[in-house]
Amino acid sequence: MGTTAGPPRAAAVLTLIVLVLGVLAAGFLGDFSADPVMVPPDSSPQETDAPAPTATGTAPSLADGERIVVDGGTLAAVTLLLLMLALALLVRFLLRFRGRHGPDGDPPERSGPLHVGTVPLTTEALPEWARTSRAALAGGGSTSDTVIRCWLELERLCADAGVGRTSTQTTSEFASSVAVTLDLPSLPLTTLNRLYQRARFGQADGDRPAGPLGPGDRDAAAASLDQLECSLAAGARHPEART
Repeated sequence: MGTTAGPPRAAAVLTLIVLVLGVLAAGFLGDFSADPVMVPPDSSPQETDAPAPTATGTAPSLADGERIVVDGGTLAAVTLLLLMLALALLVRFLLRFRGRHGPDGDPPERSGPLHVGTVPLTTEALPEWARTSRAALAGGGSTSDTVIRCWLELERLCADAGVGRTSTQTTSEFASSVAVTLDLPSLPLTTLNRLYQRARFGQADGDRPAGPLGPGDRDAAAASLDQLECSLAAGARHPEART
């Protein structure tokens, strides 16, 4: 396990260096002024007799213009400012690197399952739920009541394992969430959810009218439970496939 003091300490040191260089640069620059500093040309008279130009002589050379003089202090200040900019960029890079990686520069390790109760849920509770619900459908009685009890028991088991339906989720959204979280086929869960909504709330499902569930609905619920039971059994035989 690495320590978390590396990147923040390095960032603090680099920030201190940037501040020191800023102070040094301000010392080299001296007083700021809006007036340009120019060195006038040498105006001392020269008492040399120039020879008279001849017809074949060359034209007199022009006087040198004003030259810009850059002293060593200004050059050092510019260099320090560039170093400050480079260090600032380096600090920003280190901070962003730390945000995407672990404290030692390595990618953060994946944590364990979000809800540790999902393992016994998929290996013990849900297989037993599927078998019990399947037997209840085969035993006769009201299909609507059996489907309602089947779905409510599913929600209770998931809530006990920490993956229950939230207050903002509909039952349809919960069915999709359970399929993703527990790595289960979505179609049988969606079918059970639609049958539950029809049985409890009297909602029509496509071309099927609202009302009590019939023999065809019993068969659809039984087939969905069979598919879920097969998927749970396969996951129990190969638990590494769910990780």
